Amino acid sequence: MAHLVLSQAGFRNLSLLEASGRLGGRVHTTYLSGGPWDYSYQEMGPMRFPHEFTYENKTYNISDHQLVFQLAAELNRLNEGRPGNLSVDFIPWIQSSENGLVYKNGFKLASGMPPTVGQIREDSTLGPAPLQYDAETAAAAAAMSSGTTPSPEFLLEVATNTFKAYKHWIESGPSGLPGDQWSQFAYLKHYLKASLNSTDILAPPDGSVTFWEGIYDSVNRGASSWKTIDGGLNRLPLAFHPHVDADLKLGRKIERVRYTAVAGGQSGRGEVTLQWRTGDSAWESETYDYAVVGVPFTVVQGWRLPPLGITISNAINRLSSAPACKVALEYRSRFWERLDRPIRGSCSTSTDIHAIGTVCYPSYNIGGSGPASILASYNFGGASDYTAAMSEEEHVRLVREAMVEIHGDVAREEYTGKYSRKCWKLDQLQIGAFAYPSAGQMELYLPEYFKMHKNMVFIGEHTSYTQEWVSSALESGIRGAVQIMLELGLVDEAKAAVHKWMARWMDV
Repeated sequence: MAHLVLSQAGFRNLSLLEASGRLGGRVHTTYLSGGPWDYSYQEMGPMRFPHEFTYENKTYNISDHQLVFQLAAELNRLNEGRPGNLSVDFIPWIQSSENGLVYKNGFKLASGMPPTVGQIREDSTLGPAPLQYDAETAAAAAAMSSGTTPSPEFLLEVATNTFKAYKHWIESGPSGLPGDQWSQFAYLKHYLKASLNSTDILAPPDGSVTFWEGIYDSVNRGASSWKTIDGGLNRLPLAFHPHVDADLKLGRKIERVRYTAVAGGQSGRGEVTLQWRTGDSAWESETYDYAVVGVPFTVVQGWRLPPLGITISNAINRLSSAPACKVALEYRSRFWERLDRPIRGSCSTSTDIHAIGTVCYPSYNIGGSGPASILASYNFGGASDYTAAMSEEEHVRLVREAMVEIHGDVAREEYTGKYSRKCWKLDQLQIGAFAYPSAGQMELYLPEYFKMHKNMVFIGEHTSYTQEWVSSALESGIRGAVQIMLELGLVDEAKAAVHKWMARWMDV
């Protein structure tokens, strides 16, 4: 994204260095049979884009994700008439279904199938019994809800202007406290004076996080409509190739950075030298005026860097990252669409089988013939650590058997033997699925990302006001490109870039 913004501003002497052999980073579509138009694929990274949010019977765009749609429109315009199919086309994503299966405590109906979401809605006795709190924990839960539940108006602001909403949040978060300075554990234990046991019950497994991530997530998960890319999200980085290939160098895994202060003239700004290995011991290097570093801090912390300020150094070394694992399984046909209560798309099937997490069915080519794939397991946190420690064979067997237990023998009979597994903590170029800041880290570190550090600008979803989403990475890329322009005194070009990519849909 930064390359596109800079090149459209007139920059020509650019290099785009990529450690892997492909563009896309965590955007990772796996095609289990054929290619995009055979429709047997799953997303091992991001899957979907929240589109609209409904409030008081009025529908609003979820503003920060509009950047993804705008980028696709720009790439489609630039690629019109080029050979090959490079178009990025959006189709509806089905997030939820009344026919999603709820398999908890091994319970199934007389039909041999677990109850569906809709059946449990009609008869709650078919679902797991609700968790019963003791009196003290129930009181703490009520107090936490009263002090932290955002108003509908604030959720609307999150949807329509995330930047302003975040500013308001850090000024006045739970119970009017500074929003980013109170973890969920601290709020429960030290502000509400809950017992340790009640705090342990009510706080998430990582109680060091604030309530912001949950608030932002509730807006996205509460979207009234969603979109995904026809043929897989890989279509988005693929569309960049005609515009970056001349500057692109794949397989260049940077491991060292050296800064040199050069006296005199324009070069008085200094230079930055990037180093990478070409063999077991051979090193190569190239020197640049500036480096826009879009590499996760979980990777950058292993680099040899020039001396940096203590705050940005702490950001690089301390910013938390979430683990996640996904397993996709391919079947000979879409048997889930032929159930008595057909499942057409959605991530509504859930289970308490350990380490399975979420199950998602394809929202594309519904009713189609031929092989198709399920995202049979999508887990986070401790469950992801557990499955990442397994061998690939063990992990896939666990998931495959869970699908049979949930769906019946048809899942065994239809399995083609093809699968894809991705545990992001095991990827040496990512070492995590997305940033997961602890209390205080966003408020403290965000201003650092707007600074130049020894001729380096740091970008990526981990440097955004939001994390986890494609739009977060794109927003940071625009910000990084604008910083380079401002550093060079190109104020008009910077204003034009902000106007084109952000001011059209967000009042910054």
